[in-house]
Amino acid sequence: MTAPHVEKSLTHDDAESPFQYCPKCAARLGNRYIEQRLRQACSECDFIYYRDPKPVAGTLALKDGKILLIQRGNEPKHGFWSFPTGYIDIGDTPEETAIREAKEESNVDVDLVRLLGVYSDTDRTVVLIVYVGRIVSGVPKGSAEALDARLFDIKSLPELAFDHDYQILEDLFNTLKK
Repeated sequence: MTAPHVEKSLTHDDAESPFQYCPKCAARLGNRYIEQRLRQACSECDFIYYRDPKPVAGTLALKDGKILLIQRGNEPKHGFWSFPTGYIDIGDTPEETAIREAKEESNVDVDLVRLLGVYSDTDRTVVLIVYVGRIVSGVPKGSAEALDARLFDIKSLPELAFDHDYQILEDLFNTLKK
């Protein structure tokens, strides 16, 4: 049975992957319409390669009315500022990841206050889970993953790494006004 033609623009996630061969049977992977999307699938067995977004957790950590930002030490956006985030490992909760990444990237311990929101769109390869937290100990400083870490006045922020950082901070500022 042939899948119906679907009118949609394909993104890089729909058909491209780093794989050429099936991890189950080693046959060549090819592109087919499955579930109304162009996906890579095995020509011999039932394997379908789903490019799922990776879950990421982060903390907007506050202290004395200032917000913690790290200067990214890795690509993408090396040298630009953002808040501490990291991939959620199997066996970790989003909360544990947010706390761990704040410590690893900025040398501070945080308590999470609440969930701010979950951010994703069709062009991103991550689903970002963002918490609001408060710094309970430590002095911000750079790390192996961050060139620098500092507290910034919310009215005087540096250029941020990602366009979604601005939306996330706007969501935070809107909740602080209430």
